[in-house]
Amino acid sequence: MKNRSKLLTKRNFWVITLNSTAAFVLAYLFIFYVNHFTTLLTAGMFDFDVSFNYYIIYYHIEPYQWTHDAVKLMYSSGPIIVLLFGLIALIGFYSMIEEPARAKVLFIWISFLSFTYFFGGMLIGNLFTKGIGHVFNWMYFNSTEKLVVAMIGFFGLIGTAFLMAKPFAISANSYFQEFNDKLFPFFFMAQAVLPFIFGTILIELYFLPKPNFQVLWFWAPIIVLMFIIFKVLDSSDRLFFDEEDRTVEISKGLVITAIAVYVGLHTILSHEFYISW
Repeated sequence: MKNRSKLLTKRNFWVITLNSTAAFVLAYLFIFYVNHFTTLLTAGMFDFDVSFNYYIIYYHIEPYQWTHDAVKLMYSSGPIIVLLFGLIALIGFYSMIEEPARAKVLFIWISFLSFTYFFGGMLIGNLFTKGIGHVFNWMYFNSTEKLVVAMIGFFGLIGTAFLMAKPFAISANSYFQEFNDKLFPFFFMAQAVLPFIFGTILIELYFLPKPNFQVLWFWAPIIVLMFIIFKVLDSSDRLFFDEEDRTVEISKGLVITAIAVYVGLHTILSHEFYISW
């Protein structure tokens, strides 16, 4: 391995942070709009007229038009599709696990945020009757049944932390020839912690002035999961990758795509669109 002092530089640190932050923003917007547009499509199945913009959906219907089937399908389909994409992204990551491609951090963030969104919704949405929580409310779950759902969400989140710890460690092969205890604090801070912080700020700015409930609660469980992942990786074994030389460079395609999507979607969807099914 190259001299460690040549690897653990400020330049390398901020390059890794930039690449991962771009991936985080792309992953979050992807997940949000998968849920957003899945809900719109399912509304069409019930002939509900809707209007929407970059952060909210309005239903132009009378209260009596809400039915059990409509609520259950519309508020559960999005999270289920998001979970499915998370699983596909995880498979995608492992299919290119030995490749040094820097863009594969996007697969990690899609999986991590998808699982957090799904299980976090079961825990927090269920408690506050928001998002997928509407489904359990309209199913007339009693307190015990809602507690069981919340516990499934809680343990699903914990499982997510343990499931995603190894991919975060392995993603070091995009930049380095090994992952060890000396490299760990440097890399984890640049690949996970700071991208989460900077990505959170960018997403909050994106959804101003009125971020919805999903945006507000999303960050709380991630902080806990980050801590668990840190503890898991802190005691993990040293990982050796292949001997191919690597460079720490900005992933221009990833960064440019993130900027284009961030600005483009906000600009296009800042205007309200009306759909009459």
